Amino acid sequence: MRATLGERFKILLLDAGLTPEDAGKILHVTPRAIRYWISGKVLVPYAAYKLIRIMRLFELPCDGWDGWHMHSGRLWSPEGFSFQPHDANWWHLLVRRADGFGRQYTRAQQLNIALQRLQGPADVSGTPSGVALASPGGGAATSPTAVGGRAA
Repeated sequence: MRATLGERFKILLLDAGLTPEDAGKILHVTPRAIRYWISGKVLVPYAAYKLIRIMRLFELPCDGWDGWHMHSGRLWSPEGFSFQPHDANWWHLLVRRADGFGRQYTRAQQLNIALQRLQGPADVSGTPSGVALASPGGGAATSPTAVGGRAA
């Protein structure tokens, strides 16, 4: 497990563009300690790992940004979607468009409900009561009924 954490820490330093000497200065430890962490001889302290991620803006420490992180020049959402810098140029329009669609959809549902109320009740088959259906033989057929004239 130590080796795996050391490998992850080494990748973090490479992504951040830090040498063991640079990381040592940021974390106030010797470059030798950093090399021990990378090799897996000593367990990487979580605080050191987290501090490098925050200081190099790989992780966003503000409230509301839980699960979001930066990697490979992209912003990654908690769901695993990545965003490049140019994607953010039109976010405000996308949000406004989605909001407008939501309002239009809600209004369409309200109108549909009002229309159904005006048309009155329909039977189970979806056709209004008493309406004849065309049969394959060309004549008019009525909805199937059971004994006693009730709907089947």
